[in-house]
Amino acid sequence: MPSSGGEFQQRWRADSLGGTSVRGGTEEASGVSQKRKTRRARAATAQKLRATGSRKDVGGRVHLTLLRDPASGREGVVLKKPIFQEAWQNEIATGAANTAHALFRGQPTLDRAVALAENAMAATSRLADGLLSRAPAGAVACKDGCDHCCYQSVGVTPPEALAIAAHLRRSLTESEVADVALHISNCHERTRDLTAEERFSPEYPCPFLKAGSCSIYEVRPLSCRGMNSLDANECSARLRDPEARAAFVENGEGGHSFMEPIRGFHAVSAGIQLALAELYGLDMRPLELTAAMQLLLNGPDTLASEWLQGQRSLEAARGGDNSDTPGIGELTGTVAANKAGDP
Repeated sequence: MPSSGGEFQQRWRADSLGGTSVRGGTEEASGVSQKRKTRRARAATAQKLRATGSRKDVGGRVHLTLLRDPASGREGVVLKKPIFQEAWQNEIATGAANTAHALFRGQPTLDRAVALAENAMAATSRLADGLLSRAPAGAVACKDGCDHCCYQSVGVTPPEALAIAAHLRRSLTESEVADVALHISNCHERTRDLTAEERFSPEYPCPFLKAGSCSIYEVRPLSCRGMNSLDANECSARLRDPEARAAFVENGEGGHSFMEPIRGFHAVSAGIQLALAELYGLDMRPLELTAAMQLLLNGPDTLASEWLQGQRSLEAARGGDNSDTPGIGELTGTVAANKAGDP
């Protein structure tokens, strides 16, 4: 049962995951390996613990059960039933939920929300890097200066948005933050009424994209950390060729990626969303990055504290999951926490 972010990060070691698959292609590597020893230990722990309660999410479902060891008093979280088809995704989601609970220590605060997001970001990068390192040499086309995936709606959880805002205020001068806030406001005005499908266009770059590079790379969203491509030319055509873009948006044609890093970030995000929604009553519905930063940088100073009190103060930034189109959900960070079926 993790008691710190460090233990959580160890649980996410990339070497516990094996095998990759290729989206849009014919290659399928061996399935993700499971660590029997870890499973036995968790099963033994679950037998020792007794259920102490859980809460329904915004959809009226309960995915998590909060357990307490009667001997030590330590609390932990387990999934009521699998939420993903892949066992390793469920393990990662459970680890994320446990870390969220351990870091919050029963009381949501801004510092703890930021720490959780930064922890998840670092762990997701290590997970994705470890998985992609197993790809054949030269298979992954992503490299510095490649920005084809930076022209779309990006979904974030509230803690991610808070971490990005904190990073900007920590690393920039007051004048520079004001400039970023103005730029965000201008970008938001251009994109606020667009659907996710319309947003996927070379006309609408991410507001944090500068000269082909991410200006918030250290705190880029979880969804960005999972994205990868096997063909840069295909990415370029998918973005800039109207016919190729329409085919991708409609049915996912033209996107070849290793899927495990994408599935990994979905699992991390799902665990965080479920823990903070069900254990702390926070509004964890996904936000659209530009809209969220518009609120946090240009809105009232009370928004973060209101969200931490369980209010829906960030609701105006909803939209990171506003599409059912096959090609878009994967890009925006949409998490269907009920992938394995309703409880």
